[in-house]
Amino acid sequence: MSPDDSPSTPSDSPSDSTPSDDPSPSDGSSSLLSRRQLLGLVGGGSAAFAGVSWFAPSWLPDPVTDTLTTLYPDPSSNYVWRPPVSDNHADEAVAELEEAVKQANELRSRIDIDSVHEDLKFYLRADPAGGHLQSAKSDRNNRDKLHHATTGIQYTGKSIGAAKVVLDEADPEAVVQRGRDLRQSADDIANSISEYRVSDAGRDLAYLYAIERRLMFARLESHQGGIFTGGTADADEYDAHDIAGTWGSHLQAKQYIRTARHYRDQYQSNLGSQPASHRSRIRNALDDFLAEIEKYPTRGEMRTTVEEELDDDDRSPYGVARWELYMLCFDNDFRVFENSLDRDLLALRAVGTGDAFLKRRAYDFVLSELDVDPDDTGYDSSRSFRAKRRAMRQFRTTTDEYDSNFAGVVASEAASLIRGGDVGLEMGDGPLWRERVDSSVYSLVAEGMLRNLGEVVDPLT
Repeated sequence: MSPDDSPSTPSDSPSDSTPSDDPSPSDGSSSLLSRRQLLGLVGGGSAAFAGVSWFAPSWLPDPVTDTLTTLYPDPSSNYVWRPPVSDNHADEAVAELEEAVKQANELRSRIDIDSVHEDLKFYLRADPAGGHLQSAKSDRNNRDKLHHATTGIQYTGKSIGAAKVVLDEADPEAVVQRGRDLRQSADDIANSISEYRVSDAGRDLAYLYAIERRLMFARLESHQGGIFTGGTADADEYDAHDIAGTWGSHLQAKQYIRTARHYRDQYQSNLGSQPASHRSRIRNALDDFLAEIEKYPTRGEMRTTVEEELDDDDRSPYGVARWELYMLCFDNDFRVFENSLDRDLLALRAVGTGDAFLKRRAYDFVLSELDVDPDDTGYDSSRSFRAKRRAMRQFRTTTDEYDSNFAGVVASEAASLIRGGDVGLEMGDGPLWRERVDSSVYSLVAEGMLRNLGEVVDPLT
């Protein structure tokens, strides 16, 4: 999903990898050509892509086609629907972060940093928000503002919690109670939409999913250190590190709850005078998706099958393809919160379970289309380019056919896979045949999911 959707434990010193300007030598192990080099090779500027839809990628050397694969259009963010973020909501989130930063700095000013144990000193940095406050203030896009504020407030909360511990002002009992209160607030919002009333299913189900996704994140972050393990910790289980981490998690949970309310207000304002409950339809569709998944091998069974066939071989193109395909198509992520955090969040569960079903449906399709044999020792770049080009054609066809906000929500996982296929190629840490195989698998799984998108969208809408 999109970055602003995910609970974050951001890196303290993030850096972006960029392709080298040095062309790849014949062993295929170096970085990609730079964009400037590629555009020079194929004609420059926007004209470079004028013939991309028809040219045969095998005409070009691998370094050029590898780079062209990463430059070929990905699904843009506006292809996949997300709720709008108002000026007021974005500004309020930034103001919350700014107030938290002020509190963190005031607490820090009362501490002799050199005397603090290293475990807590880590949190007491000079910029408690890790640069996110400056980004939130300068960004003109409300969604990006909200993302930076939601991420930065977790950083800052950890700094506040650590300072409270050092100053002996932390009350573990109060921390535990705050977690309970946050979960109650999330439950109240979930209860308020539990009938899943809709006037326009393609629009309203997308809002219901967006609301429940934030509620799931809020529940996740309401627990000890933001790590849910099936229960709640008592106050005497919180050490100094736990209090610092949980303080940040709780501030972030509060922001997720505010955003869930913001989306709920939009959802409710769109409902007509006589909306109909969709609860039974969602419940039935969810049960059907689960029943379909049961027809496939379990994750453990499929792993055994792959292990027996490959004998743990992940050093050949065929072995890499089979292992990557197993990992993508037989995950159990949809079951992780099935009986806990999202037990009552039916729209969220239906989309997650539908994605898992679509991935299993894609498995045989990818095997038939991957074009890799057990005896292969390499994998040329033209195959990964063709796979991505096919995936994007299918994406456009499917999103044109299923033109609704909710279809965009269901298609977002396939969109993420198409984008994810570029990552290894952009890093270029080789051997590049491995990155090309991974890229093809990602693109073909996405194509297979999109081909069957209606099997999830239609029962729900």
